[in-house]
Amino acid sequence: MERVRMAVIGAGIWGENHAMALSTYPIVDLVCICDLDERRARALADKVGCDHTTDIGRLASSDIVAVTIATPDYAHKEPALRMIEAGKHVLIEKPMTTDVGEARAIVAAAERRRVKLMVDFQLRWHPNYMGAKAVMESGELGTPVMGYARLSDTIHVPTEMLAWGGGSGPEWFLFPHTMDITRWLLQQEPKEVYAKGRKEVLAGLGIDAYDAIQAIVEFETCFVTFETCWIIPNGYPTVVDNKYTLYGSKGCIELDGKPGVAISTDRYRHPFGSHAITRYGKPFAHFYESIRYFADCIAENREPEASGHDGLMATAMIEATIRSLNEGRAVKMREVLGS
Repeated sequence: MERVRMAVIGAGIWGENHAMALSTYPIVDLVCICDLDERRARALADKVGCDHTTDIGRLASSDIVAVTIATPDYAHKEPALRMIEAGKHVLIEKPMTTDVGEARAIVAAAERRRVKLMVDFQLRWHPNYMGAKAVMESGELGTPVMGYARLSDTIHVPTEMLAWGGGSGPEWFLFPHTMDITRWLLQQEPKEVYAKGRKEVLAGLGIDAYDAIQAIVEFETCFVTFETCWIIPNGYPTVVDNKYTLYGSKGCIELDGKPGVAISTDRYRHPFGSHAITRYGKPFAHFYESIRYFADCIAENREPEASGHDGLMATAMIEATIRSLNEGRAVKMREVLGS
């Protein structure tokens, strides 16, 4: 199998995971790390043993065949379109974009240039959700009736972990995970969104982001409550609070997203698994598998799951949520999608 020559755009927290996933994958030659911050690009490149640049044009004119994009949530469109127009296959971190029009432009460009486009909805590779998908496909739960999806972070994330929290918010940072995984599990499309939210705590800290949001989304046969919060106290046992429940006409399924490891020392905690565990000479993590899967699709010339359309739909669901928050009413998905 011919090795896949790739580059990573964005050398931040998640860009490092992209680089580690690809640099330790035998079918990939990770050629370059690109970031506007030369120091950060060089540091990550030195860590994984490749070149670095601050000039995205170097990637466009190079012999790489694909890139992964791990820039901040609001900064995906320009590098994606630049790489697609250069004929490169593109993996974009979730959310695909923070604007439906931008998402449509990316999908259209990829179709026109006939390149592969994937959005990194990593929960599709999490063993728990893969198990839930198998149960749904078996028909054991019957027809979906009601669901509940909670994905929240401690206040550490918007105030310390992310330098750009005010340019995103829990809706863009967390809802893409739960909204995409719900579409994937249900195999149904959203029809209507009604949301409530509050801005107070983070705004008082100078961060223009919602503290918490609840959105009820109507699907074809069921409704699902999506909940997200960015102000959980830092004393909470884990950085991420995740719970997923789906009720069907014949049964229900529950997923508890807490890590399996609990530690008691000076306090009780679950370690935050944002980086892979290295054992047996290689790093392991479910969120590496989605990135490596993209390389597989290029090497084997097959279309990836978690497509550009999936990215567009997640963005549209969140845009409908924001419109509902702003206008205080239920928003039909056709209003956002224009159809």
